Amino acid sequence: MAWLVRSKQPGRLQAPGTAFFERSRGTPPGGTKSLLQWVLVASLLTAANAWTMPELGEPAPSLRGHLLSGEPLDLAALRGKVVLINYFSSYCKFCAYEIGTLEAFREAHRAEGFEVLELAIDDLADRDRVARMLTTYELPGAMVRELEENGFGARYPTPTSFLIDRKGILRHRQWGAKLRHFYQEQVLPLLQE
Repeated sequence: MAWLVRSKQPGRLQAPGTAFFERSRGTPPGGTKSLLQWVLVASLLTAANAWTMPELGEPAPSLRGHLLSGEPLDLAALRGKVVLINYFSSYCKFCAYEIGTLEAFREAHRAEGFEVLELAIDDLADRDRVARMLTTYELPGAMVRELEENGFGARYPTPTSFLIDRKGILRHRQWGAKLRHFYQEQVLPLLQE
């Protein structure tokens, strides 16, 4: 609560830069017009985020472009496999924590139809850094900003993953690092279907 400041009313706190409604007039500082403009902008931002968020139980959105290796990337071509799409950053400590487990699981279950696509949200100036990281772990990946088509959206907190079943249906969404139990509870059942 250190970010709160004392208001003009005794015993009350408020966020910096805000003021309480004036009781006599019932309007916010700046008038009703500025409040309505703020509400409109907030609504549009919320709607934009909801628009790009893929829904569980629905077909996975399109994802096309080129991998950092230069190979073409088309999520539709991976139908029949269980696919984990992992948004990450080469600067993310949680991403670094989980990448070894991700690589090991992929190698152990690749023959069963498990595939991983790493999508880096890093700046394009960090493309070489991302490529080195993915090459070290032998994981296929692309820069989000270089994709031709991305129905999943451009940015998420990292790591964020989407798990797609063999039929192309989005089955799970995971925010945060994926621990071993994630693979046992979420991925293995889909590989056995």
